[in-house]
Amino acid sequence: MRIYKTANNIESDLSLKIFTENFGHQQFPVHVHEFVEILYVIDGECQQTVNNLTYTARRGDLIFINKGSTHAFGSNGAYTYYNICFAPEMVIQRVVDRENALDLLSLTALEEIQSEDAPIGRLTFEGEERQWIEYLLKDMLAEYESNQPERAAILESYMTILIAKILRKAHVSPSTKGAAFDGVWRALSEFIDENLTEKLTLEDLAQKCFYSPSYFSRIFKQKFGITLVDYLARERSHLAAELLTTTTLSMEAIAEKCGFGNKSGLYRAFEKTYGCSPSEYRKNEKK
Repeated sequence: MRIYKTANNIESDLSLKIFTENFGHQQFPVHVHEFVEILYVIDGECQQTVNNLTYTARRGDLIFINKGSTHAFGSNGAYTYYNICFAPEMVIQRVVDRENALDLLSLTALEEIQSEDAPIGRLTFEGEERQWIEYLLKDMLAEYESNQPERAAILESYMTILIAKILRKAHVSPSTKGAAFDGVWRALSEFIDENLTEKLTLEDLAQKCFYSPSYFSRIFKQKFGITLVDYLARERSHLAAELLTTTTLSMEAIAEKCGFGNKSGLYRAFEKTYGCSPSEYRKNEKK
């Protein structure tokens, strides 16, 4: 499956790319992006498949395709669309209020909160709204292609307006927001549990949720009741406890396998979690 890379699609000094294309009788196979894609149809119609959900998009339809989602599209006739590609971590840092980032995530085709009748990732603009958004996209494209001074700042201002308009149109409800919140944090918790043996940094985990490290740290503690550092130490200690009772591995080997890095880290975390040293725990469990 082809992966479209951020570095190959978005200029390093910009937070987004916008372009327009015309297609006819073409089918594009399943692929994924390292970035979020906004697609707006301005003429004709096409079929869009996002995470195995297929629907027809016509003029006025705006489709939000999340980073990492599977995507395929095609048509039996001609159609034209605008396309905006952006790295969400870049846009949220520069454009979106970080504490409202979840509203943006709520639009991005999360499987647990969408249905065939109401795909969260699609919005339809009509009448004056459609006219307004097409003017905005036309102006954004002209600015993008101008290569004039302050281009990046102007594009980010356009993006602020576009996202605000999308969020207003979507009417993100408390129930939808709550489902998105739970889905994001459940996925993050599963990712941590599956990668305890790897190096997990605050910055890397924050980026996965499109949050700033400081906001991520604060909201993580609100959600889980402990800091990220303490959460990792606890979960790695549980993994170490299992290895202590089921293997004869040395403390150094267990520390490495559990992601502590060294024996001292293992001992500090283990004693905080279990109230005894790993050696004492192993000895007591074997009695």
